[in-house]
Amino acid sequence: MERQHSLHLHTPERTVAPEDSILIRPEQVDAWVSALPMANLGETSRQLFKTVVEFNRLDIPLPVRIKVAELFRRPIGYISDNLRRYYFDAAFPLSAKNRKVAVLNRELYSELALAYKVFIENLLAHPSTRIDRKLLVIAIHRAMRSLLWVLYQSAIVYDPYPRHTWEEIHQLYAYAEKRQFHEIPVKDGETDGASGTISNIYLQALLFSISGPYHLRQREIEHVFLQLPAWSKRVKLSLPKRQNTLGSKNLFVARLASDTPPAHSGLQREDMDSNCRLLDTGRLIETLKDHYNDLPSDSIHSDAMAISGQTAKHLLRKLILVFRSTHKRKFARTSLNLELNNVVGLSTIHAMLSVGDNEPITRQEQEQEETADPEMDWFEPPQTRPLINTLLYSSGESAHYDLVPIRQGEKEKAILASDVDAPDFGEQFTPAWNEGKQDLLSETFTVKTLNESAGGYCIQWRGQGIPGIKVGEVLGIQSASNSSQFSIGVSRWIKNTPGVGLHVGVEMLSPTSRAATARLADMDLFSDVSQKCLLLPELEVADQPATLILPTLPFKPGDSVLVKSGGADRRLQLTRLVEIAGSFARFRFVEGNDTAQEPMLTEEEEETDFDSIWSDL
Repeated sequence: MERQHSLHLHTPERTVAPEDSILIRPEQVDAWVSALPMANLGETSRQLFKTVVEFNRLDIPLPVRIKVAELFRRPIGYISDNLRRYYFDAAFPLSAKNRKVAVLNRELYSELALAYKVFIENLLAHPSTRIDRKLLVIAIHRAMRSLLWVLYQSAIVYDPYPRHTWEEIHQLYAYAEKRQFHEIPVKDGETDGASGTISNIYLQALLFSISGPYHLRQREIEHVFLQLPAWSKRVKLSLPKRQNTLGSKNLFVARLASDTPPAHSGLQREDMDSNCRLLDTGRLIETLKDHYNDLPSDSIHSDAMAISGQTAKHLLRKLILVFRSTHKRKFARTSLNLELNNVVGLSTIHAMLSVGDNEPITRQEQEQEETADPEMDWFEPPQTRPLINTLLYSSGESAHYDLVPIRQGEKEKAILASDVDAPDFGEQFTPAWNEGKQDLLSETFTVKTLNESAGGYCIQWRGQGIPGIKVGEVLGIQSASNSSQFSIGVSRWIKNTPGVGLHVGVEMLSPTSRAATARLADMDLFSDVSQKCLLLPELEVADQPATLILPTLPFKPGDSVLVKSGGADRRLQLTRLVEIAGSFARFRFVEGNDTAQEPMLTEEEEETDFDSIWSDL
């Protein structure tokens, strides 16, 4: 049973500590921590986790409690750094063991935050107790910092934030602001000479949320998190003003009396009150733009961490847009429960499309190709192209689709349905493209959709033979009428819902595609290396020009490339980098050697029984 006090902090019931417990003697806890077998990660994790859980459920004198809590911080940080290798830079869904390790890492910080929350609760719950202002400031700073790590450990594996996390972050900050000690510097204790304030921790939490971590790859999430201390100094938090300021693109609203993260001011449906704070990201955006312009053009393909610790160009571009956007949904969603046959990855899609290219051409297909423009033979005539949201699979004549209301503050996210009937996870598969045509076509896997819009689908990522996936993967959705044709989409976000499974948001780029190979035109003939790529047709209805999906290296805007498709060679000039993800880059192009180049930047409840994993760590 939980007890709630004036700060609405959620803490467990506690019992009297045994007289022989080392947890009531800081010097013995210090010796115990020093004796932990750090080389044995599993045993250290087991001992530390169970001890902290026990500590938070005992009644311990306040001076002793905060001293012992401080002793737990360093070993928890050490364990956390070492546990991340089980799930960092991984494809999803995680294995059962690795997922449990990720949950353990989050729970370590939840328990650490709880240690300080219990201290704060006890200190404020006894009016006769003289409040030590210094210890209270330290405890609130530590609790908020631990809760910030809970946000990170949730986002890095695309789990939803635990319930009450944002409620407690808001309430702790609001209390500190009301008592006017939110700007007092507090030594970190983990980094020599580092210090921070309660206000700074709060700004970091707000920035991390609005950066959209569920739309980023893991390395990008980590990089954003590491940059938060510096970026938080470039934003401003203020009370709502009387005049209408909600028209600004740079304002986000935090509601201190809620359990919700900040949302853009343009999405607000409720009146502003004294419990609201406005976060202005304008200055940060200008700083990121300056960094973007200072980086050389050849840095666009670097990973989330660039040389000298600077943020890579493609990530800067994402952040500049998200720090000033309203996240409004582009298209209405409709409930949809269909099965789609998919493949993941540029190479896999290329191989599947190549099978179709090598099949004998029927008479009807030959007549269609003879009437097609030979210069544009790789995509269908405009009048025959299906719209992006044309259903590839139908549930029959009796199928009906219910409109799903758009939720405030969400962009292309799913209505999470817990009643989807999906089979258990199967083993990971490795396509064997040399086993013949029939084997190739059987390498697709089936997933279920939860809803669709004109822009794409929300997919339940479960099923037999399902592969791992990351944010920014290119996907092929097999046509129902032609098994050798694939629509092309991109995984834009991932969200894991405990008890339900992995959900993937897929944006559709094109209803058709064609396999091709490309190489730099000025490459040495003796080192000719052709890269697999996909040609996506122009979509006049969507006002979308033809694009080319290439590997992230070595291509860049301005390059002249030789593209081979269907036996014909073409020389194309890459004009604009439309987007770059972790696994592909998409370019606009023109025929020949036109050097005109478009601008690259535009304004546009979980099981916590961990006994089964200690020996495996």
